[in-house]
Parts: sequence; C-alpha cells; structure tokens
Amino acid sequence: MKRGAVAIVGMGVTEQRRGIGARPLELRRQALEYALADAGIGRDAIDGYIHASHEREDLRYLGLSPNFSWPVQSGGATAPCSFVMAAGAILSGQAEMVACAYGMAPSSGGMPGMGEKMSFGALGYGYPAQVGMIGAASAHALHARWHMDRYGTTSRHLGAVAVQLRDHAVGRPDAITFGQPITIEDHQASPMVVDPFRMLDCCRDTDGGAVFLLTTAERARTMAGTRPVYLLGAGMGHNIGNWHRRDVYPHHDDIAPAKARAFAQAGLTLADIDTAQFYDPFTISIIMQLEQYGFCAPGHGGPFVADGGIGLSGRIPSNTGGGQISGFYAAGFTPLIEAIRQLRDEAGTTQVKGARFALTSGHGLNGGVQNTWSHGTLILGADA
Repeated sequence: MKRGAVAIVGMGVTEQRRGIGARPLELRRQALEYALADAGIGRDAIDGYIHASHEREDLRYLGLSPNFSWPVQSGGATAPCSFVMAAGAILSGQAEMVACAYGMAPSSGGMPGMGEKMSFGALGYGYPAQVGMIGAASAHALHARWHMDRYGTTSRHLGAVAVQLRDHAVGRPDAITFGQPITIEDHQASPMVVDPFRMLDCCRDTDGGAVFLLTTAERARTMAGTRPVYLLGAGMGHNIGNWHRRDVYPHHDDIAPAKARAFAQAGLTLADIDTAQFYDPFTISIIMQLEQYGFCAPGHGGPFVADGGIGLSGRIPSNTGGGQISGFYAAGFTPLIEAIRQLRDEAGTTQVKGARFALTSGHGLNGGVQNTWSHGTLILGADA
C-alpha cells in the first residue's frame, strides 16, 4: 500500500455507555448519520460498505446502495482489518467512498427481540473451554502470569496502568469513568476476577456505534470543510505460529510482522510516533505491547508505566481517552476513534500537543485455540 493514498474523511461516533437500549443496527445508522455530516456528503456518495459482524447488513434500513457490502469479523482486530479491506477496495477501483461500520449493544443483550450474541467476553476460547477456561480474562491472565514469573512484574505494575488510564479518562466527558479517579490502593482493593487480574484490570462492555468514511487522498483534498487523516501504513500478524512453536504466552500477539509492514509502508520509526492507542482489554496488554513495539525493553513495561511513560508528558502518551478499560469499549474501534481525535486536535483535556503521527493496534479472534490472537497495526497521519 502506498503511504497516504487513502484518507479518513468522516467519523461518526454515538454515545458510548452501558444500557443504551438500542439495537446494533440502529447504532450503526446513528453513527452513519454523524459520519456523513462530518464529511459533508450524502448517502449516495457511499459505494462500499464494510461492517464488523458475522452477519449480512440490512442496507435498506441504512438507506445505502453500495457496490458491495462485506461483513468482517476478527474480534478486536476487526478495525484494522476493515481499514485494510477498505483501502484495497479503493485502490483497486472497486469503490471511491467506503464506510467502515461498528455497532454493538452487549449490555442490552437481555432486551426482547435483539436476536444477536451480545458479548465476546462470555465465549470459550477453543477446547480449553471443556475444562472450564471461559472468557477473555482467563485467557489473558495466562500472559500476565507468564510475564510476572519471567520478569517480576507485580500487581501494582498492572495497577499503574489502570490508574494512568483512569487519569486520562477523568477529564473526558465521552468516557464512562468521567470524573471518577482511582488510586493504586483502589486497584489493590478491587475484587479478584481471575488471578492475577482484579476488577480494575479489566475493561467493561459498553454499547455504541462508530462509522468511518475512507476515500482516496486526491478526493479528500477536494472536499471542503473536511479534516482528513491519512492511512500511512498497515500490517497484520497472527499468534498461531507461536502456538505451533509452543511459545505463545511471551508474545501476547505476533506483533513483529504487523509492526514491520506498517512502519515500512509509512516510512517512519518509533521516534516519529506522537501517540499510541493500544487495544487494551486488560492492563497486561498495555505492558506487553509497549515492550513488543519497542517503546521500552522486554520486562520493563510495568516500571515504564509506573514512571509516567504513557502519561501526556511521558515517552509515548498512550490510550489518552482512557482506552477500553476506562474510556469505552467499542472493540478495536476505540483506539481508532481516539487516534483520529488526536490527529484532528479534538481530544480535549488529553490532547497531545502537535500530534502528527499515531500508532493504533487491534487484537482478537483466536485461530482455533486460546491466546492465538490476530494482531493489526495501523499508522495514521495528520498529513500524507
């Protein structure tokens, strides 16, 4: 993919909270309205549609007539997958304006007639479910315990992540924990979920929708009133290879090939990145990604965060909207939303001054057995 050939020209984000009471399709419709208004275009401009789902979309309800409508599902890696697919469609001439859509209502799953599976977190991850290993927390806890045993990472290091993300979120009205600070003592006193994760190490499902509009850089430059953000590089990796090598837990994901491809396409290095927005279902995910992307040495992720490394004045301001742990859980779209806000200078109290380049990650959907996650890396820029 050529650097900066594709641009994000519109973003629509609904309210993100628990118990919103709307169907996922309606949340996508609302987000689409916001995205169209943001880009200053009408429905007829959209000629490609990609949505985060296992199922087909009801295009009649959305009022769309695209050349294609593709469902794609790779768990928390769906967001980067969607952007890669959209870029491919645009650059191969299949469409000029592609909408990438997300909408879920996991906390409203008890509503009659919803008819959709409401929570990925309740699923078993392959055959270990037969012996009681259920849910994302138990799977990710294995990475955390490996890291603690190997490097001496402590529960207080995990807590430092939780406290920093909450510090970001308390000043952000869009966060579910707006105005609700915590201390390391609060973290240590929170209930154990699955060793070593306490409640404050874990994200919470929220309801909401998001739609992104992608087009060519050339067209973006002709659209009056838009604030385009450019797709500079993208890469994918999959941890199934490490599972076959019996080395799955040290890696969290197979980040190396995703990182290498994205940075090569973007023509950038880590030193160029102004902010990172990581997929963070659990606190260990921040620590391990900081290490595996190279922002700190292996085993140093916990102290790096505890010393302020991901704060606004730190080495790499990260998950500045509170992430999924303290901001909101729009699956892998949460990091994208915050990255675009940062690059458009719309991040409010946690705006990174002069942010030009952002790294985002996605992670999810195992390859048939627990901890074999797909990983996606996107590098976005305020200019091409």
